[in-house]
Amino acid sequence: MKRLLLIVLFAHLAHIPVSFANAEYQNKNVGTELSDALIQRYQPTINTMTKKGWDHSNSIILHGMEKIYANHPKPQYLAYVKAFADSYIEQDGTIHHLENELDKVHPAINALFLYEQTGEQKYAVAAKNMLDFFLGTQAAPSTFNKTPTGGYWHKNNAKYHNVMTVDGLYMVHPFLVRYGIRFNRPDLLDIATGQIILTSERTFNIKENLPYQSWDYDKNKPWAHPITGTSSEYWSRASGWFSMALVDVLEYLPKDHPRYAQVLTLFQRWAAGAAAVQHPDTGLWYQVMDSYEKENNYPEISGSSMIIYSLRKGVNLGLLNKRYLEVAQRGWQGVQPFITVFEDGGPQIHSVAPPMGAQVDYSAYVAKRPISVPSKTDGHHPHAVIGVLMAASVMENESATN
Repeated sequence: MKRLLLIVLFAHLAHIPVSFANAEYQNKNVGTELSDALIQRYQPTINTMTKKGWDHSNSIILHGMEKIYANHPKPQYLAYVKAFADSYIEQDGTIHHLENELDKVHPAINALFLYEQTGEQKYAVAAKNMLDFFLGTQAAPSTFNKTPTGGYWHKNNAKYHNVMTVDGLYMVHPFLVRYGIRFNRPDLLDIATGQIILTSERTFNIKENLPYQSWDYDKNKPWAHPITGTSSEYWSRASGWFSMALVDVLEYLPKDHPRYAQVLTLFQRWAAGAAAVQHPDTGLWYQVMDSYEKENNYPEISGSSMIIYSLRKGVNLGLLNKRYLEVAQRGWQGVQPFITVFEDGGPQIHSVAPPMGAQVDYSAYVAKRPISVPSKTDGHHPHAVIGVLMAASVMENESATN
């Protein structure tokens, strides 16, 4: 009875038909079911879903599938990641269609994965080419802009002029750290941790222990606070990107690195902040995290799933107190009613915030109404998929650190 009441509550808050409750993915492995469905739905590569090319929209999904592959090494998962990469990477490691946005650095982590799995040198060369394009070389300086404080713009356009974001941390710095460890480039660890600290100093509220999504050096964007330059609310998916960046960096960062303690403390403080605003009944995190009781707010599954991944992985790696295991478990239980059977037999994920950037205020954040993925009306957005895959990779495998 309690479970049914929660399902009715979820459906009311997210404007989802209650009838989907009977079709939820009970007693199934969500990670493999979702991975299998993605391969079935989007052929020949994941770009059929997003049409974004060499971009995080594709690579984050494949990175989630890589995590599932670590637990369930089905050849088709590796082949699917490889098919996308090979559609952009030539045999000599040249990558087509590189652009100077942080979102378009993330696919390099797929290249690293493929090099580790296959030993094919072209993937190592591709990762190096992406690195050189990002940081620049003597012959070809970087075209990625920085704020006067030294932080990278999220995108090189007027909308993001002098804007740093926490999602940008996830797009770049786990890759830099993993590359630095594998190829003996300690300077990359310094760059990554320096950017994490720099961005966090501007975006992380040490009172609430939560990050704002964006910071504007100029303090003149419509969403920017005129004094602090930060965006206005604690958005759930921003916390998801931020926390995944931290835990994935800490997984590889040597404990004797000069900034290890700073990054660890930041991650631990974030975990405390996230736990404090977990909904007491649903176990989920809402679109605006610290205002779940306010009108029009809703449980947001992409951010919740990313948070679950970060908390559980943090416990698995010994970075967080074991009390956060219960926080993650309650969250994962809360996610389940929002994963149902789509008409093709694969999973459908509900109550997901659509693609969006920083908003001007609370009303603007909750005006972005939740969507279902996939959907004939809402489209095929990647954000729901990445969160659920990442969470499943640690919640459905007791021995996983991922």
